[in-house]
Parts: sequence; C-alpha cells; structure tokens
Amino acid sequence: MKKILSLLVVLILSVALTTSCTNKNNVENDKSDITEEENNIEKTLEADENTEGEADEDGEVKEGIFPGNKAYDFTLLDREGKEISLSSLRGKVVFLNFWTSWCRYCKAEMPDMQKVHEEYKDKDVVILAVNITALEKNGAEDVNKFLKEKKFTFPVLYDKEGAVSVQYRVSSLPTTYILNKDGIIANFVTGALSEKRIKEEIQAAME
Repeated sequence: MKKILSLLVVLILSVALTTSCTNKNNVENDKSDITEEENNIEKTLEADENTEGEADEDGEVKEGIFPGNKAYDFTLLDREGKEISLSSLRGKVVFLNFWTSWCRYCKAEMPDMQKVHEEYKDKDVVILAVNITALEKNGAEDVNKFLKEKKFTFPVLYDKEGAVSVQYRVSSLPTTYILNKDGIIANFVTGALSEKRIKEEIQAAME
C-alpha cells in the first residue's frame, strides 16, 4: 500500500507541476480519473480549507497551508543524509521553497536565494529548499550535481516520495511558504521571487 501511495503521489505531482512550471499556470486534476486513494489524499487536505488563523478546541493554532495556520511539520534528509525536522527550526524565520532542478523558474530565483542566505544566515533566518526528488529523472543524483555546479550552499532537503509536496499542495513551481519564528505561515507565494521580494517577505515575517 505504501508503494502504491508513493507512485500515486508522483503521478499527481508530475501532471500538475510539469505543466505549471512551463506555463506558470496551475493545473487542475481531472476528477474523473482520480482513484479512491487519490480521493483519500484530497479529502485529508480539503479538511484544512477555510481554517485561516483558526484555533482548535484547546486554543492551539490549527495546522494548515494558509496564512495564520501552523505549518505542517515534516522530517526529511539533507545533503549529508541527516534528518531535519521543520519544527527544529522554531525560533527562526523560514523561507520554505519547493523546487526541482528542471524547472527554469526555480533555477532563475536560486541565485537570489543564495545571496539572501549569505546575508541572513546569522540572523535567525533559514532559506530552506525542499527538492521534489520524486520528480527528478535520476533522483538526488541530478540535484546534487546541479547544486555543486551552481555552488549553492543554503540548506536543501529531499522529498523523495513527494508526500510533503502533496501535503503542502504544491501545484506550481516554485512555491514558497514564509514562516515566522513560531512556525506560523506568514505568507505563501508561487513563482520566482527577486532578492528584493525575498527580503521583503522575510522582513514581514519578522514583524
């Protein structure tokens, strides 16, 4: 069952993201082709809609993908094979960027991400790039080659099964979530961002 779900995630992401990265437009899945397993994934995600800034019965901010929600926690491997959890970055503003090495818009904004990383890395700000490795032709091999060639040093995590990208409803590349120091989503943006815009989003999350 786990393998089937993993393949399903890759299929969903492939259809949506390959087109969106090329055309800068989101792609809606054909509901008539969605299997029972896909529906289960969608129902889980749809339960988060219309919960912006809401609290649960215990007064805690609800998890979700909208501004005001607590960002979903996850644990992925970094370049050195070390497990990194999003929750371990609490106390820092996180620029959470979803990307692939074949997406031209992703590649276009990465030099600016590197500049911001170098300027803010000692200021409680993390530029965190989550590679959707499930959609890379040769897996992490392509990603590592790309990062080495471009000399990007900001933290990179590998979403090998694509589950985190689906949970965050990534349907266009690049997609970025900006989290404040409490792990609350301050904003989310689709499309490549300039150095100036990245800094503006980070500054807004600090306030």
